[in-house]
Amino acid sequence: MSDEQSSAREESLRRAFAGALRVECGPVDVEAARLVYQEAGFDVTDELVEFLGKYGETAVFWPSHVTGNETSLTISAAEAFAPNVRYFEKRLGMSALPVGIAFSTEEMVLLAENGDIVLGGDAGVQRVAHGYEEAVRALISGDWDMTFF
Repeated sequence: MSDEQSSAREESLRRAFAGALRVECGPVDVEAARLVYQEAGFDVTDELVEFLGKYGETAVFWPSHVTGNETSLTISAAEAFAPNVRYFEKRLGMSALPVGIAFSTEEMVLLAENGDIVLGGDAGVQRVAHGYEEAVRALISGDWDMTFF
């Protein structure tokens, strides 16, 4: 993906995420990302490839509803790692792929097989919303079910 395409994607996401302090999009190399997932032992699904093509190497920043400090969600294949994913999948009752990190606590951002965006961390698993853009809007607004399961 060229810098021009990254800029267009960044502008599109900036418009989609009212309340974001900023959105940063880097170039996406889907083939390199595919290799990262394969080497980590994950199945590379069509949904994952499409997701990475649209949202890979993206960071969204907004003010925390708890502290007022800047917080973020980053989507990056470099964040794809296997520890704890199987545990989170058991809690979810479905397969999920790690696609990034969120917050200063570095919660794992998971793309569930049903398209939900889920956070996994030491305290457990939380469903944010169905779809990435809906999830980011929910995180920015603070309007999401923060129940752990």
